[in-house]
Amino acid sequence: MFRKANLLWAVLVFALPVAAQDMAQIATKPICEPAAFTISAHSAKNCAFVVPEGRVAKLVGHFTATGGPRNTIEVWVLDDDAYVNWENHHAVHALYNSQKVTTGTIEVMLRPGKYHVVFDNLFSIMTPKAIEANMALEFKVPQVGTN
Repeated sequence: MFRKANLLWAVLVFALPVAAQDMAQIATKPICEPAAFTISAHSAKNCAFVVPEGRVAKLVGHFTATGGPRNTIEVWVLDDDAYVNWENHHAVHALYNSQKVTTGTIEVMLRPGKYHVVFDNLFSIMTPKAIEANMALEFKVPQVGTN
């Protein structure tokens, strides 16, 4: 019994600081506010944001569309170059494309640069869409005083 207690103590003493060192704080920055908005027929909403130099971020979020017979929206995550091409109706390399859906979840890793989340209702001739979207960037916050 004494050996098991010593072993458990040794594991706690040495493993917890290592585990705590690996668990970085996560900061969250909301994007695309307000979280509820309407997109007119044959329109789109662009939410532009920047991942700062020296950072890596994860875009996380969930969206839902209502309106029209199928409650559909198309959501894109694009870097700045792809957005310019998308705006001009050229082919794009999207980081995320939902296709036409009612609801979806986004998780995309991003390097430093300018990006766009586009809620696309261009395909709808007459029906506006009500969108609920909770989008945020998650950044690892550097630990002060760690090696």
